[in-house]
Amino acid sequence: MKKTNQELLNCYFQGRASEEEVAELEKRMLVDSELRELYLQEAILETNLKSIALREDDLTTKPNAKPGRKSSKILPFYAAAAAVIVLISIIGFTNSPGKSVGTILSSELAGWQSDQPTIEGGEFGPGTFMLQKGVATLGFHSGAEMVLEGPAHIEVLSEMQLLFHYGDASFNVPESAVGFQVETSYGNIVDHGTRFSLSFSQDEQDARLAVGEGEVAIHHSNGEVKHLYTDEKVRIDEKQFYPDEDQAAEGGVFVREPLFTRGTNGKETSIVYNNQRKIRLSPDFLMVKNAAPGVVNRRALFSFDTSDIDLGSVTVARLVLNAVPTGLGMVTDMPKISEFALFGLPDDEREQWPNTGLQWEKAPKVEESKRLASFPLRRAEQRSVVTLDTPELLAFLKADQSGEISFLIDCETPGSTLVHGFASSQHREAAGPVLELVMKK
Repeated sequence: MKKTNQELLNCYFQGRASEEEVAELEKRMLVDSELRELYLQEAILETNLKSIALREDDLTTKPNAKPGRKSSKILPFYAAAAAVIVLISIIGFTNSPGKSVGTILSSELAGWQSDQPTIEGGEFGPGTFMLQKGVATLGFHSGAEMVLEGPAHIEVLSEMQLLFHYGDASFNVPESAVGFQVETSYGNIVDHGTRFSLSFSQDEQDARLAVGEGEVAIHHSNGEVKHLYTDEKVRIDEKQFYPDEDQAAEGGVFVREPLFTRGTNGKETSIVYNNQRKIRLSPDFLMVKNAAPGVVNRRALFSFDTSDIDLGSVTVARLVLNAVPTGLGMVTDMPKISEFALFGLPDDEREQWPNTGLQWEKAPKVEESKRLASFPLRRAEQRSVVTLDTPELLAFLKADQSGEISFLIDCETPGSTLVHGFASSQHREAAGPVLELVMKK
C-alpha cells in the first residue's frame, strides 16, 4: 500500500526508510512545496529536540549517576517546547549558522583557508574549504570519509553532498552513506557504497576517477551516465569520458621543453655595509637586508659563465632562486610582504668582483646596474621558489658580449631585524641560483 507523505517522513527521520522510500520522498518533495515546508519543520524539530534532550541530561544527571532510560513524564515538556522551537526556528532559519555535518578527523601539516573550524577534532558545517598544503581527513556524520591533499578547494553542502573544485581526494563510503554525491564542473559522481579516488586539476583540463572497491555512477553534464566498478578508471573532461590508460594510477609525467641549465659554479657572494663579513655573512646564504640606519644592510651577487653558449639561439631565459630562512632577526618585525629587485651588472670590469672579501664600497652599485625584474616574498613563507622570466632578463642575456652574466639582488622594502636569505651553491638543503635556457630547435 502506498504510504502517505507523513508516513514517509516518519520513516525517514526514524531511520527506517528504504532506498526506494527515500527516492519516493525526494520525488514528491520536488513537486510539492507544502511537503518541503513540512520536511523543513520536521528537520528543525528533530535537531532542536535532540539539543534539548542533551541539555536536560546535563542539568539533571549527577556525575556518578548511571545513564538510564528517560522518563515519559518529560514528554509534555518536549511537546510544549516543540511548538515554540518550530515557530522560532522557521522565523530565524535563514539567519542561523549551518548545523554540523562532520568532524575534522586528522590534520597532517595542513594549511587551511576556510570560514570553518579546521582544527583536528573540530566539527564543521556547510561551507567553503581551501586546503593550501598538507593532508586532512574529513569525516561526515553520514559515515563517509574523505582524505584530501592540498592544494584543494571544496564546498561542503551537506553530510551527503559536496562540490569539488580541484585537488586530490580519496573517499570511503560505507553502507550508511550510500548515495553520497560529489559534484564537479563536469557532472556528478554518485557513490553506491565504495572506495574511490578523484584527482581534479586546478586548471580544470580534466579529472581522473578510480574505483578501488564497489561502484560509482558518473552523471556527465552532457547527459551521459557511466558506471564504474572495482579497479576501473576513467578520465573526464567537459566533453566526454575517456579510458584511463594509466594502470598504475600514478598520473602523467609533465613533459617540459628541453632545458639548458647553468649553476654559478661558486661565483657568488654577499656584502654587508659595515664590512663585518666574518660575523655577519655565511657562505650557505646569499643574504639581503634593508633597514635603518643601514650599518648591517646586505646585498647578494652571483654570476653565470655563458662563454660556451650561443646566446643568440636562446628563446626563453629563467632565473630560479630558492628563498630560505637565515635564522637571523625576527619575522614579526617585518611587513607582511617585502619587495625585491633583480639587477643585471654592466658588461664590463664591474662583473669581475672577487668571490671572497668583497667590500661594500668596492662592490657593484645598484644605481649603475640595469633593473630586470622584481618579486615579492611573504614574511610567513620563508621557504619558497622564485622563478623570474621577464622580457628584460632575456634581452639582457642576449646582449651580453663578455661570456659572463652577473646579477645583484636588493631588498626595496624597509624592514627591521630580519635578514632575508637565498640558498647559495653551498647550502645543504636547497639548490643555489640556476639559469634555465630554452634554445631554438
